[in-house]
Amino acid sequence: MKLRPFLLLLFGLFLLTLKFALDVVMMNVSLGVAGVELFREGLTAGAFVLFSRALHISLPVHAPHSVRRLGILLASAALLLTLLLLLSVISAEGFETKELTLRPKDYATLFVSSLVGLLAGLFAVVNMRLLRDLVLQYRKRYTLRNFRVLVILMLVTAASTLVLRPLESSVVTSILYGLAIAVGVVNAFRLPWIVYLSKREKVLTLVFSFLLFILLTTLNVYLSQSTLFSYGVIYYSSALQKFVALSLLFSNIYFGMAFVSTLFHLPTAEAFDRKRSEMSSIHTLSKLVTQVFDFNELVETVTTMTLQVCEAQSCWLEILPLGDEGGSSGSRVGMPQEQIAGLKNITSQEIDDLHASGLRELRANVLVDRKPLVIDALADDPRMGRQRVASGKIASLVVVPLVSHVGPLGFLYATKSTEYGFTKDDVDVISTFADQATVAIENSRLIKKSIERERLVREMTLAQEMQRKLLPQSLPRHPHIDLDAVSTPAFEVGGDYYDFVELPGNRLGIIVGDVSGKGIPAAFYMSEVKGIFQSLSMQHVSPRDFMIQANTVLSGSIDKHSFVSLIYAILDVGTGRLTLARAGHCPMLYVGEWGTDYVRPDGMGLGLSEGALFADAIEDHAIQLYPGDVCLFYTDGITEAHLNGDEFGYERLLSVARQARGRTASDVKNDVLHSVDTFIDHGAPHDDLTLVVLRWVGPAPRL
Repeated sequence: MKLRPFLLLLFGLFLLTLKFALDVVMMNVSLGVAGVELFREGLTAGAFVLFSRALHISLPVHAPHSVRRLGILLASAALLLTLLLLLSVISAEGFETKELTLRPKDYATLFVSSLVGLLAGLFAVVNMRLLRDLVLQYRKRYTLRNFRVLVILMLVTAASTLVLRPLESSVVTSILYGLAIAVGVVNAFRLPWIVYLSKREKVLTLVFSFLLFILLTTLNVYLSQSTLFSYGVIYYSSALQKFVALSLLFSNIYFGMAFVSTLFHLPTAEAFDRKRSEMSSIHTLSKLVTQVFDFNELVETVTTMTLQVCEAQSCWLEILPLGDEGGSSGSRVGMPQEQIAGLKNITSQEIDDLHASGLRELRANVLVDRKPLVIDALADDPRMGRQRVASGKIASLVVVPLVSHVGPLGFLYATKSTEYGFTKDDVDVISTFADQATVAIENSRLIKKSIERERLVREMTLAQEMQRKLLPQSLPRHPHIDLDAVSTPAFEVGGDYYDFVELPGNRLGIIVGDVSGKGIPAAFYMSEVKGIFQSLSMQHVSPRDFMIQANTVLSGSIDKHSFVSLIYAILDVGTGRLTLARAGHCPMLYVGEWGTDYVRPDGMGLGLSEGALFADAIEDHAIQLYPGDVCLFYTDGITEAHLNGDEFGYERLLSVARQARGRTASDVKNDVLHSVDTFIDHGAPHDDLTLVVLRWVGPAPRL
């Protein structure tokens, strides 16, 4: 027990003990002190105020259910009546009445009076608290005000007796008593909680209300007609007696009204339970759709709720394959059958029999109309005439389509063993469940697509990172060359490739390639080209020899619809002599002291031909570089960049390159990229784009 309620109860009992001691003294000695009666009443009132406060604090935040409140009150009334019956066996002489006052004749009477007063007062406090909780359920604007008026009138009526002798009556008290009863009748009509009870709870409420009415009536009579007990409560406290009497009378009226109201609501209890079950099922299903991503669990819930709420005999769900219109999927060659899920009280063979009886054709009409189909008498329906269905197990049937914005997703079926078994409400509920199943199926498919998309994104990111690592992580550094390069794929990965290799004899190999196509297939071939370049470049002296051997290796693995274009140059970083070969690739753009032009050695793409034909087409071409000369190696992503059908082209690239002499390799690279980006209006490139800029800053050749 919490400390504060315990202290309140303890102090209340102390006040009542003090009052009992005062009663013992007054029984033996006439005090003759003015105001002693008011002091007694004050002790009683203070004690019960403390008891009421302790009860309020100790009650849980969430009050018990209405029926449980009735049970608590019924147990309290039965306990009080039992205790009164036990007290009645005590031999007491009763009270002496003189000048409208009461005086106990013996100590037994004083003890019984004190105990009955305490028990009756405590019951009144508990009774009013529980009644308050019932009255204020589903309250309206004036509900709390009306109940407070009742309590105030009860207290004022009780307080009006303080100026009277115990057996004295008063017109004012009678008027207040009548007003309190009238306001109690108004509060007795506050019974909205009965509407929201289930059928079982309504039956319990009916029984509890009847028993409470009987018990409270008995208590009312017992405390008003029995001389010992009625006089005992009046002697204990005339104010408390009025409060207890009004409390019992209000309880009688309230539970009499509760009994009548419950009796009238009982015939509709089953329908209300049905609606509440529907709402609860829909709410539960809605939460599952948004919180649970296990499709099998959702299907199981939909079919189970359909059985429970609609009292169906069997139920199942059919999921159509993506793109299927459901009309006759089973008869189309190569078309996958629908998936049957969530079977309840029916076998797959029985479902096949229904489809063979004509249900499949009816199902196609359901998708056209996009409305539920109800077959009230399955055995007699002419549409099911292909073969008769046994009416013993399935007599009526409902088919509800599952249709989303992307098209039909499936069907929800429910059957009953009685003809005309489905009402309009049943069909509406099944349709609601079908809508939830539709959302669940869409969510399941979207989640599956999302997971697949995330997997692809992770794989593409990994592929992109791997391809970046295939490209040079740093540029070769030499005092005689100024070098810069860039490669940008049109998609996440691409087929462009550039690389450098330091060769024996103070030489530098430079290669730029382009695999036909874009995306992942081109990227795979690009990685293969890198392996070939790294292994063969050390074994062959001239670019032509490298090209011939690389074609031999690549032709055995490349797809016949694909090829690789390459340009390979070897620079003697001591003398500035550049030797290159071209295998169907874009020509090298040379910006020299005496002009700017494209260098186009003969050659065909790798993988297009083998043997002598390829070898005869390839040639080496040598150029002597002078200080300030610039060589541009690039892919067709630059020259074929286009906007509205117009390509960037070789002439525009030549025009940009003419400004290259005297500028750094990085400046030249940036100028070219800026020109291309401006030309395509800052849009996304349509092809992989690679550019390598070589600027000779070494000594002039010796003549």
